[in-house]
Amino acid sequence: MILLLLTLACTGTITDTGTDTDIVGDQAAGATLFSACAGCHGTDGIGGDDIGGTPSADLTAKVPALTDTELANIIESGFGSAMPSQYTDAQDVADVVAYLRATFP
Repeated sequence: MILLLLTLACTGTITDTGTDTDIVGDQAAGATLFSACAGCHGTDGIGGDDIGGTPSADLTAKVPALTDTELANIIESGFGSAMPSQYTDAQDVADVVAYLRATFP
């Protein structure tokens, strides 16, 4: 799984070198999945909601500064105690990354 996420390209494509299949992120599917994240980050991505003493990240600033691989790792693994792991399915991760890239360039 880590190898799979490490090969995430800027296009939102994850290549699974073990099976020679490409997973292409789908923005529309990612938007649906992101709706679960909007409770903390807001639909506009500005965030700021206090989660256990930590404000949620402003995605309008964070997403452009991160690589797709970094985004995928945060989505899959979480971020400290403030953000738990969200999605572990490679297609879901690629979909959310594609949505984030399109929405918060």
